[in-house]
Amino acid sequence: MSFGKPPAWSMTEASAFQPPPSSDAATATTDRSADALQTLKGVAQALQENLARGYLESEEQLRQIAEATNDVVLLSDANGGRVLFVNSAYERIWGRSRGELLDNPTAFFDGVHPDDRNRVRETIVGRPRAEFDVEFRVLRPEGGIRWVWTRGFPVRNTDGVIYRVASITEDVTDRRQIVESHQRLIRGFTHDVKNPLGAADGYLSLLETGVFGDMLPAQAETIARARRSIHIAIDLVKQLLDIERAESGQMAVERAPVDFCALLHEIAEEFRGAANARGQHLEVLSACRGGALVIETDVARVRQILANLISNAVKYTHAGGHITIRARPASDAEAPWPGRWIAAAVTDNGPGIPLEKQRLLFREFTRFDPGAAEGSGIGLAISQRMATALGGAVTFSSEPGSGSTFTLWVPRDAKP
Repeated sequence: MSFGKPPAWSMTEASAFQPPPSSDAATATTDRSADALQTLKGVAQALQENLARGYLESEEQLRQIAEATNDVVLLSDANGGRVLFVNSAYERIWGRSRGELLDNPTAFFDGVHPDDRNRVRETIVGRPRAEFDVEFRVLRPEGGIRWVWTRGFPVRNTDGVIYRVASITEDVTDRRQIVESHQRLIRGFTHDVKNPLGAADGYLSLLETGVFGDMLPAQAETIARARRSIHIAIDLVKQLLDIERAESGQMAVERAPVDFCALLHEIAEEFRGAANARGQHLEVLSACRGGALVIETDVARVRQILANLISNAVKYTHAGGHITIRARPASDAEAPWPGRWIAAAVTDNGPGIPLEKQRLLFREFTRFDPGAAEGSGIGLAISQRMATALGGAVTFSSEPGSGSTFTLWVPRDAKP
């Protein structure tokens, strides 16, 4: 990435696909930042129009709006090579002068914590077409650390050509402290709950083996039901641990060559019985030349993500409905970011997702219809975090009354 010397506004491009924070405090932050991002879009659009027309008085009014916010507002040209504007909040959060950034725009990355720098640089420089969203640490010159959350978007001219990139950066240090406290609570809770549940399951297992004497059929069935309930609870605890590991960046990824098409068919067959029981037609389509599409990824994580997506489609699609599962190599233009991708899409003709719930889909304990099916409501949250750990994402499109499509994007080129 090359930054050149400018007159006065900053930032760059592109994008990490990360789910929004999940705590109540973080949700409020997410809502406020979404509003701020919309405001920024309006400011950037109006500014570009006024600059083009030479309305300097309006430009100054827009600059005053940007200076009034506590968040960092930055605007650059399409390539990030020319800083056009950065407000004074940059100095408060980065602890560095705006003049330094204007003289040397790479100072933006110099202020990023060394452990986050490569990830942030790759996110901003490597994915220029879509809106971007990335959280990282700022290391101030005196040694202080601030957590920030940057969101931005490309600005297009009347011909649809990207020629500006605008962003807003929020100091989320206080929110991170809440999240870390939440993670410690989850770790302690899951440990304290999992152990006694495992012990109870062990005692019931002994009863099933007849070690304390023979049981009547009704007694054996009661114990079997109790064990099934315990297994559900233990599985929920494991899922909560998966979320905590993903949020703390400790989710293990074990990559190995896998035939993606064969894996997809295998997972689909696991749900065919459930689909048939509901009179649903489950169809698998794959564009695999030569009968195989081998990539290097974590087969267990991919299996869990696809199982969650297919399970949701079966649960929420009406009896007699249609579910289609497709796997194919994806072109650069249609993928979330540049690169080589495999897209695995699960499409149903179910009721679709209400518009008011779509923005909450990847939050924990959110369910499409609490009365329609069993479930904890954390499957999509886990799936998104696992996809992120694999270097990909889960995206969706849905139209109420017409069905939904959830797509897992997996990079074809493994990343360390």
